[in-house]
Amino acid sequence: MTVEMLQLSAIIAVAMLLFALEVFPVDKVSVLVLSSLVVFGLVSPNQAIAGFGNPATVVVACMLALSYGIQNTGALNYLSNTLVHLAQKSEFRLLFSIVVAVGILSAFINNTAAVALFLPLTIAVAREQQLDPSKLLMPMSFAAMFAGTCTLIGSSTNLLVYSLAMDHLNWEIGMFEFSQVGLIFFAVGTCYLLFIGRHLVPSRRTRDSLTTEYRLRHFVTELILKANSPLIGKSIADSNFREGYGLEVIEILRGKTKLLPSAKETQLQEGDILLVQGDPHSLLQIQEAEGVIIKALTVEDQDLEDENIILVEAFISPVSGLVDSTLKEVNFRQTYKANALAIRSHGRTIREKIGKIRLEYGDSLLILTSREQLQLLMQSPDFLVLEEVPRTFVRKDKIYYAVGIFLGIIVLASFNVLSIVEASVVGTGLMLLTGCLRLQDLYSHLSWQTIVMLACLIPVGSAMENTGLASLIATTLVGKLDVLGPFAVLSGVYLLTSLLTSVMTNNATAILMIPISLSTAQQLQVNSEPFVMAVLFAASASFMTPIGYQTNLFIFGPGGYKFSDFLKVGGPLSLLFWILASFIIPLFWPF
Repeated sequence: MTVEMLQLSAIIAVAMLLFALEVFPVDKVSVLVLSSLVVFGLVSPNQAIAGFGNPATVVVACMLALSYGIQNTGALNYLSNTLVHLAQKSEFRLLFSIVVAVGILSAFINNTAAVALFLPLTIAVAREQQLDPSKLLMPMSFAAMFAGTCTLIGSSTNLLVYSLAMDHLNWEIGMFEFSQVGLIFFAVGTCYLLFIGRHLVPSRRTRDSLTTEYRLRHFVTELILKANSPLIGKSIADSNFREGYGLEVIEILRGKTKLLPSAKETQLQEGDILLVQGDPHSLLQIQEAEGVIIKALTVEDQDLEDENIILVEAFISPVSGLVDSTLKEVNFRQTYKANALAIRSHGRTIREKIGKIRLEYGDSLLILTSREQLQLLMQSPDFLVLEEVPRTFVRKDKIYYAVGIFLGIIVLASFNVLSIVEASVVGTGLMLLTGCLRLQDLYSHLSWQTIVMLACLIPVGSAMENTGLASLIATTLVGKLDVLGPFAVLSGVYLLTSLLTSVMTNNATAILMIPISLSTAQQLQVNSEPFVMAVLFAASASFMTPIGYQTNLFIFGPGGYKFSDFLKVGGPLSLLFWILASFIIPLFWPF
């Protein structure tokens, strides 16, 4: 291996490790990767910035905007509510309805957006029908993934492979180029989930109260203000609870009235009862210094709620600006007029010093807020709130425009009147022109993490070609499997892609594997198309871990899953798809 190959191999290895361990957000890792490529001279300046103007980056951004435009009119909610509520009280029918509904949406809008739409609905319906949400959420995520392979616009991975294929093969992939194989995968995957997978999915999410789920019941103490307390006349913000004693005030009880501590104008009075979280040593300190009486308490949801205040669970959304920030840094209490009581991240529930925890995509917060403020939280792009409160659609009057524009670009792209790049750009422009989208929607609801990651990682493919690393890996792969024929080599490419996408993002895996698949086909002197399709389908089949695909990460917390649950349910499905792909891909794209 040359020095350049060793340097690139080291960069890729470190990046894969960081992706797997989630030490940093994926976009930060991607920027570091691009910086390393430039520093070591593995890509030219033009190649380094090519990702920002790549058709895949542009189309992904436009399709995310179009997805939000149509979603914000309420059209998708009407469809999803109708399909899901047809299921009545049968778990089998409900699961079938969810898989079909998510599948239909994921084929045409971003599959992460489809899961975000169905997540609160699925949990609400499961609770209403006294079913365990965890039995439904993992199949929903898996369905969104394999349904996304039915059309060109079903996932960002499809669009990325489309762009790379055009660059290398001058191969114009149509809107429904791989729909036949995608529908086969969808049918097989649906049958697996309905008849096998649903029995393997564990019951993880109990129907307990939120205080019980977050193990908050015994971590709250009452402090009663005595007549001589120096806290009287002060607001919570001026009372040094957090900085001086490390205590978090959850709520103020004044007679039969419950008050939130975020209101600066609320001054403490004699007899006020403060519900606080903190360690016993801090409680003893404040008892001596601030004139309060300590009273142990076992708290339930109803102890915190009343007609004005509500306890809810909210998840950090894919487009949240809170990722990689702490609650303290964003001044959460004052910014959102809400109080965060606990954080659940990667299966851990954190109740102490939560203001210093760096938030990640998919983390859940236990939030106490007013019912009026809850509506604003539900409209915020930072959160996905799991609460049965009707959502206000700010563009409801534009529903026919949005649906018409979306269907129009699909038809134009399908009949090659416009390329997918042209259609998506024109569609976004029409959404803005008709008022279905506002400019601030573009800025606040686009998944900039995905866009930055794509733009920064696309040059990795160029680096692999420049250094010859792609050719070297392909030579090794062909040397091991060539004796068994191209079918075995294709199967090996699919398996390698599937394993890689389990420990790093699907888009990063596709960028890494496309040059390898092209070099493999070149060395075998066969058609490249089946190898490109193997990468496309395998990169969208990340069923074995929660970290390979955004939809898995999104349902990880709400479902209360463990890491091993994905291997248990997704392992057999990945094996089934591997065998299926090895035989049917060459039938539609011959060698």
